[in-house]
Amino acid sequence: MKVPLSWLNEFVDLEGIEPEDIARALTLRSVETNLSVWDAELEGVVFGKVVSLWEHPKGEGLKVCKVKIGEDRALQVITKDTSLREGEGVLVALPGAKVGGKIIKEREFFGVVSEGMLLSASELGLEDRSEGVIKVDEDYPLGTSGKEVLGFGEPILEIEITPNRGDLLSVIGVARELSALFDRPMKQTKEYQLEDFGSLDIRIEDPHCKRYRGVLIKGVKVKDAPLWLKRRLWQCGIKSINNVVDVTNYIMLERGQPLHAFDWDKIEGCIVVRSARVGEGINTLTGAYKQLTEQNLIIADSKKPLAIAGVVGGLDSAVDKNTTNVLLEAAYFDPYRIRKSAKSLGIQTESSYRFERNVDIDALKRYQNIATELILRLAGGKVNAVRDVYPEPYKALKIFLSFGKYKRYTGEDLDKEFALRVLQRLGFECSESTCGLNVFVPAFRSFDVKGEADVVEELIRVKGYDSLRQEPLFIPSKAKRIDRLENTIRNFLSSRGFFEVLNFSYESLELYTILGLEPPKIEITNPLLKNERFLRTSLIPSLIKSCLYNKKNFVQQVAIFELGKVFFENGEEKRLGLLSCDSHSLEDFRTLVSDLLTYISVEHFSQRSNYPFLHPNLQVEFIVGGQRVGFLGVLHPLIQKELDIKGSVLISELEVEKLQPKKVKYKSISNYPPVVRDISLVMDKGQSVDKLILYIRDLEEVEDLSVFSVWTNEEVLGEGKKSVSIRLFLRSTKGSMSDEEANSIVFKLVEDLKKEFNVSLR
Repeated sequence: MKVPLSWLNEFVDLEGIEPEDIARALTLRSVETNLSVWDAELEGVVFGKVVSLWEHPKGEGLKVCKVKIGEDRALQVITKDTSLREGEGVLVALPGAKVGGKIIKEREFFGVVSEGMLLSASELGLEDRSEGVIKVDEDYPLGTSGKEVLGFGEPILEIEITPNRGDLLSVIGVARELSALFDRPMKQTKEYQLEDFGSLDIRIEDPHCKRYRGVLIKGVKVKDAPLWLKRRLWQCGIKSINNVVDVTNYIMLERGQPLHAFDWDKIEGCIVVRSARVGEGINTLTGAYKQLTEQNLIIADSKKPLAIAGVVGGLDSAVDKNTTNVLLEAAYFDPYRIRKSAKSLGIQTESSYRFERNVDIDALKRYQNIATELILRLAGGKVNAVRDVYPEPYKALKIFLSFGKYKRYTGEDLDKEFALRVLQRLGFECSESTCGLNVFVPAFRSFDVKGEADVVEELIRVKGYDSLRQEPLFIPSKAKRIDRLENTIRNFLSSRGFFEVLNFSYESLELYTILGLEPPKIEITNPLLKNERFLRTSLIPSLIKSCLYNKKNFVQQVAIFELGKVFFENGEEKRLGLLSCDSHSLEDFRTLVSDLLTYISVEHFSQRSNYPFLHPNLQVEFIVGGQRVGFLGVLHPLIQKELDIKGSVLISELEVEKLQPKKVKYKSISNYPPVVRDISLVMDKGQSVDKLILYIRDLEEVEDLSVFSVWTNEEVLGEGKKSVSIRLFLRSTKGSMSDEEANSIVFKLVEDLKKEFNVSLR
């Protein structure tokens, strides 16, 4: 939103305040604001008046005019603008003038010399194209600089509003804000009064239209808008169309109320606000034909759509130079409905941008009356009928702000006089009660002010957040268990040479299809990229994409992890994904993941698994507390070949929220020497060695153990059997352990393992 300072001054007195201070105050206390200057390269251009005009003797379609630029100086200029008349003011570029990077020189046209050039809006970059030269209808002294006439050099506030502050999408809204920030009163303006009369059939058939008001003006003359009106639009970045349409844009910028003008003679029957029907379409003012759906709210007559409500008008009912009767529309549409409608059509306009952020339903009539009076003044005509359909008038929300609640929020007592003054300048009606303030929310703030906390925010931001005294926290902050766990995981993996990656949560289906994973079911209705519109259900596709990206950029060794969310129809989960390519052997990778689980004190074991995207013989899944928490393995060779990844790709994924760390128990270190015993056990191939190790570790006398050999041989061990050799480190805290004691412990352990796991001593 661009706002010229001179326009703001029409509503609030800003005399004595520097533009930089205005922009700074808005940025610190309202919304981000930048300061710029409306300017163009324009030197040697002055104001003049056409004193005489005649046809070029040889040049068809050309006119020669004498333009007076001073009391005793006139220039002869040739122009193509056949609409030019004697006595009209124009902007003349003198010989040697600079206009948009061009140097103006005297030129000869068919034997007649042109001593300058009359400027058009397109030559200054103000319009894409223009049919004639700029006509100045204001009276300036002859020879006045063209920059002064066009208002170049004007300070402009460029405001980046937040979605909840639609009230700042207007000059009067910004003026109201500055009135509160600088404690300056708003200026009073005289407003045109117009009440319902005459016959005008308007019907609201959709509840998302809360109010619709139409004003029928007959006998208008559509022509070029005056320069002062064009100048305002140009300063705000809007092109001029004609006097009627320019008024609607002017009021939209000034008051924040989008308006639309229909050619009344192109309307058949009544005006109806309804949802579009299947099969309906409309030629829009943007030049595109749009097929409509029931999601689109439209303005229609008895036979056809006229406009897409709150978004864009229709070309077939637009006001043009032949229009004599105009229906001026002002309405309030539900912000969420307009947002959906505009997004579904891929259209965003100045109108939809405002409707999506809420407009002032209560002031709609007043703002439309101002526009009506301006059209009558600039285009002539007479109001023939007025109809306001307003089923449920706005009722201001009452908020009670107690003095005690304000102090609990801010730590200081409420200054009643300050609060009343600020809230009234911001447009709130309020009164003092015994123990607080009664605040009534105006319609233009109903979108964001819902409770007492919002009222407190209004007061402290105007006062300045830096005015609040600092208070120490009495209760030290403490990270949640899951946050502490994630930090521990990050530190562990980073220390082992892994790099953390952050990927988007939305994916395409391509990698899910290649990996044979169940496709995601949650689809984003408004994706950034059409093919990446699904919320992921696994971190593996994201990690593979990161691996491919690194490989394409000549990073040969990849070791990455991601702590991120995956999404399902019944909720979301936090996952840990790891990928290593040419950085680890399978044994090292498996040891790393197992060490991670041990490091965070999670008792676990692994067993064979059968994931289709992993190598059938090189994969396991991890079990914690009797439930599966993740997997690890080598990417299937066929998938790796299809993805064209060179090197061995190792992947793992764990469900973080299922990793419940076991409370660590500490015991004293024995001062006595250990006794080492090796045992070799024969067990089923499918039997988990991890379970065996966990069982043995629970024995009090076993200080440590390691597996140093696993092998199979059907001739020696029998079919479906494997040999596991384990080295036991036995130590007592009571004294040196004898060979007899150690042998007794090992004998009892082997007997227990036979019963528990059906193993035998080899």
